[in-house]
Amino acid sequence: MSFQPYSYKQLQQIITSRLNRVRAFEDDALQLVSRKVAALSGDARRCLDICRRATEICEFSSQRSGSGLVAMSHVMEALDEMFSSPYITAIRCASVQEQIFLKAVIAEFRRLGLEEATFQQVFRQHLALCRVEGLSPVCMSEGLTTCLRLGACRLLLLESSHRDLHLRVRLNVSQDDVLYALKEG
Repeated sequence: MSFQPYSYKQLQQIITSRLNRVRAFEDDALQLVSRKVAALSGDARRCLDICRRATEICEFSSQRSGSGLVAMSHVMEALDEMFSSPYITAIRCASVQEQIFLKAVIAEFRRLGLEEATFQQVFRQHLALCRVEGLSPVCMSEGLTTCLRLGACRLLLLESSHRDLHLRVRLNVSQDDVLYALKEG
């Protein structure tokens, strides 16, 4: 089941309702979290994860300094932590074809409404994205090699099949992380 992404205003309302009228965040900090997540995915869970981590950072730093509200600096630190994993670095350093293949995986997942697809399904998306991006499409064996390279560096989880076209493909990182790495890179 897939949900429509939330807007930043909706995310802000979700966070505010979860805080239950407790003033724990500076307004700017709350808005930054909401806008950043809305721009990437609109996933409320990710938004709440970032808020939780920013709160932990604030608690740790307030033990030393004494301030109480979660500030922009705490949110920025939480965002940096959550979006600076080795996987994100690997995605940013991936070849153009590998990055397009990752986009194709996400596009196919969204089309299917599932978190798994076959290589053949993803490869069709890959070819379409190559055309959209103005790149010459790759042949099937090059596409498979790209897929296997992404599997070798653990960005994809691949379940083998006796026929390569039916190779099962899943992401080993969140869609948010892939989109963030490709957007910022």
